[in-house]
Amino acid sequence: MSKLFSKPLPSRRSDRSVLRAALTIGLILAGAVIAVAATPSHEPPRAQGIILDFGGYDIFYQGMEDGGSDPVESLADLCDYYSMTAVWDGGSLSRVVKDSEEYPSPGDGSEWRLYVNDKGTVGWKAFAGDPKSVRLDGYAAVCWGLCGEGEVPTPGVDATGTCFYGYGQSYRIVSLAPSCTETICATGAGDVIVGADEFSNYPGYIRDRLATGQIVSVGGYTNPSYETVARLNPDIVIGVGDQSVHRSVMDKLRAHGVHCLATFPGDSVKTILDNTYMVGAAMNYQLKAVQTISQIEDALDALSSQLSEGPSEASKVMISLSASKSPWVAGGTTYASDVITRALCVNIYSQESGWAMVNSETVPARDPDYIIVVSSDYGNTDREYEDMVSSLSAEWRSTAAFENGSIYLLTEGATDLASRPSTRIAQFTELMCRMVQPGVFDDVDLPLHIGDDYRDYLTITKELGFET
Repeated sequence: MSKLFSKPLPSRRSDRSVLRAALTIGLILAGAVIAVAATPSHEPPRAQGIILDFGGYDIFYQGMEDGGSDPVESLADLCDYYSMTAVWDGGSLSRVVKDSEEYPSPGDGSEWRLYVNDKGTVGWKAFAGDPKSVRLDGYAAVCWGLCGEGEVPTPGVDATGTCFYGYGQSYRIVSLAPSCTETICATGAGDVIVGADEFSNYPGYIRDRLATGQIVSVGGYTNPSYETVARLNPDIVIGVGDQSVHRSVMDKLRAHGVHCLATFPGDSVKTILDNTYMVGAAMNYQLKAVQTISQIEDALDALSSQLSEGPSEASKVMISLSASKSPWVAGGTTYASDVITRALCVNIYSQESGWAMVNSETVPARDPDYIIVVSSDYGNTDREYEDMVSSLSAEWRSTAAFENGSIYLLTEGATDLASRPSTRIAQFTELMCRMVQPGVFDDVDLPLHIGDDYRDYLTITKELGFET
């Protein structure tokens, strides 16, 4: 098992459906909401330690008292603390010996490189000069990474460019988004959540504690109350990086010494896994975070294996946030599109960026074989499903999905499952596979409308130990 160790130092029905789903997903309204009052500017955050990344979320961190330290002497301190040995070939790091094993192993094609993340930016770049010329406090993060060609280490900063290592153990956590709440709970820290947004309802004990006041509601997803958050005296606040209101609240909190973490947009399954790791590392629940990531990867591998063995079809799929004539759909840079691809199907709107509103004429022109409507505006009953289908526009009725009766409605709890880029991504992937690959996943009779009963159809992830 990989391990990380951190040493602290919308009025019409369809319109309402679009708005409600958009509020839940938190992608469509990115940057468009009213922000909390601006806070004083401050110096970009700087690195306060060295990262050693073996790949596969096997990561070590060492805080350094002297920010002027260079990566070579910092690595020596890290290796001494964790009983490792760094082997140098001239000025290049050749290998690292950990637990009597050498990394990289012979012939694996990877090598150690020094990576830096510039202040005020997000993303690693390889440093090609003399590593002794680098000063840790000259960058937002500094990392020795074991990577293959074209690879980079796991992110060392959050969506605001702030390094999240070295925060220490979290005991009072505030979450600003349902996806963050789910991830916090999946990484083992649900019992120390003291505040959450009003839409956080999974796991069930979070919903119950919000109802009784044991967990304080800090407002809605798009309008969290800075004052309420501050009164809770959190040691860390976790929000979504592409929401300007979250960033504003976190900027104000950081100015007062409160640790914050801004997760990345859910543009892929890999990003969700990276977010999971970051949340766990920032809270010092990293061991459970890595276990959760491993469990998700195992489930995705199991689904992929079953797909490879069965009579799969490369069907065309559309995921829509409503049944309106010109809907918001999942474009290419979304986790939902990634899930479609993993189900060996084709997202008909993969050329769109993010979640996008599309022209009605494009729906029949691209002619999806399956349409998946993600909307809590309908109940999970035959009557409400029939009402939705009967209200479809002529454009939708001209598709193969309509003609073949392959339009699915995900409502109630299934809406949350499908619309949140969180640690339930394996369950959503299984549900997707069952909808669009019925010839492979034929052990369960799947209805066309699915709500809180989605749990009844997820046999594979359930067998792998996932709570649904």
